[in-house]
Amino acid sequence: MSKRTISLRLIFACLTTFLVFLVLTNTRLYGKADDLPGERVDGITINLPTLPGGEEMPGVTFHHDLHMDYVKEKGKDCSVCHLKEKEDGPFVFKYMRISDTNVETDMAIYHDNCVSCHTQVKQEGKKSGPMEAQCRACHNSREEAASAWTPISFDKSLHNRHETAKSISPPMGQGDQNCGACHHRYDESADKIYYAKGEEDSCFYCHQSSSHDPSDALFGKKMQKESLTLKKASPMRKAAHNACVACHQKSVNKEPAGPVDCKGCHDLEAQKKIKRIPEPTRLKRNQPDLLLITGWDKKMAAPEEILKAAEQHMSPVAFNHTLHEKASDNCRTCHHDALKSCRECHTTAGIEAGGFVKLETAMHGRMNNGTCIGCHNEKKSSSDCAGCHALMPEKGFSGTSDATCKTCHSVDALAIGLQNMLPDDITLLLQTTTQERVSGYGIIPAEKIPEKVMIGHIADQYQPTEFPHGRIVKAIQQRVEKSGMAKAFHKNDMTLCAGCHHNTPATDKPQKCDSCHGRTDGIKEDGRPGLKGAYHGQCIGCHQEMNIDAVQATDCNACHKEKR
Repeated sequence: MSKRTISLRLIFACLTTFLVFLVLTNTRLYGKADDLPGERVDGITINLPTLPGGEEMPGVTFHHDLHMDYVKEKGKDCSVCHLKEKEDGPFVFKYMRISDTNVETDMAIYHDNCVSCHTQVKQEGKKSGPMEAQCRACHNSREEAASAWTPISFDKSLHNRHETAKSISPPMGQGDQNCGACHHRYDESADKIYYAKGEEDSCFYCHQSSSHDPSDALFGKKMQKESLTLKKASPMRKAAHNACVACHQKSVNKEPAGPVDCKGCHDLEAQKKIKRIPEPTRLKRNQPDLLLITGWDKKMAAPEEILKAAEQHMSPVAFNHTLHEKASDNCRTCHHDALKSCRECHTTAGIEAGGFVKLETAMHGRMNNGTCIGCHNEKKSSSDCAGCHALMPEKGFSGTSDATCKTCHSVDALAIGLQNMLPDDITLLLQTTTQERVSGYGIIPAEKIPEKVMIGHIADQYQPTEFPHGRIVKAIQQRVEKSGMAKAFHKNDMTLCAGCHHNTPATDKPQKCDSCHGRTDGIKEDGRPGLKGAYHGQCIGCHQEMNIDAVQATDCNACHKEKR
């Protein structure tokens, strides 16, 4: 064997031993795995442009709270890393500079100050960050920690607390309470922001997310706006930090103020501790309490035009705006792109402003909760409703669709002579219609509900199962009575029976299960399970979906008692 062969084998053996050592000790070339932070919410990516002709380096993951802990320990504040434009102003959220200059200067600010601080920490005998020339310790593409960052919902409760907080003072003139402190509009000609009472919008409408916000895809591809307003507006994340954190810093000594660290807003456990207002005051934006949703332009003045439109479109919908506000976290749930009437962007024919999404699609889309049908479907997934709705195939606009459509489209414009009605008459009509929608709910008479049903198809192996039919029907009825939406869509009391007897006529004497589900265990060609599969799927699924703890879904002996 040649010396060269021996040398190659020796090198290979050394490399193998070294790699095995790294794996067994969980050690990396740039540190130990247990030195790295765990799941965190404070990861910030620092990624300056590449110098002309320079090597492109990966961005740096900077853990803000990890560094803040050290700053607090030293009895210092944000001024260690951040500057102020004015002595009494807020900190600028850039590192050691007021604004960006050129790449070389900004890069030197990071390198000189970060390494200097790391050196000082190391001299104190504490664990420090990377030193000079340890470039890849910061500039690497590895994922050091899983992100636990959770977006915070600025819902009605938080809005109410900010609206009434004594520590907030509107900087752009006095408005109702504190509205002017946050809400502003942009004057393109004067290149400045101002407060306009009654024109408050969601921050997201101008401050778009740099990453695609889920609501932007609500009805397909969002139309690109060319407005100077949106070109000037900073991304939502930057705008929120500049406004919210800066305000929290200024009010920290006046009353319990909001957090200034990442986990205070974006840690899930911290969010659970935020004080809640059970019944926050209504958001004020000159919105109507009730309105009539039509497929035509309500601004038509001529009665004959309204009459012609009513003949060509679906019956209008009496919409309870106040009720839907209470059921939503904020206005953007429905008004995803602007606080306008849906018809301004989504017409019956579809226009560019609405991404050519027609009104019918905007109202009846099933894939998101920003539409009527989509939101109603989401409500049906609650434990009170899911026992029936989660298990049965979704019925489309067929069969009983006429009755389903009329639940909402209940205003017969032709019969009532809508074209000649005055505004006060229409308001009275809306009040009556919305009240009747939830008042006509019927309950199945008790004498028509069997208290117990004996199921004995496998009586040769087990005792017949005693099914508490009456108690279950009453429990479902009580859940329906709590929900206005359920009462509106369950006008025919026999629809409750369809939760289990799902393909029988609406009658108080539905067919037995084995009339459709044969006693064989196999699946039929049309997808129907056998009787055993149907019972287990329905009963077990209902217990699971409705979170029933009295009888565990997997407790076979509770239903099937052995013969003695």
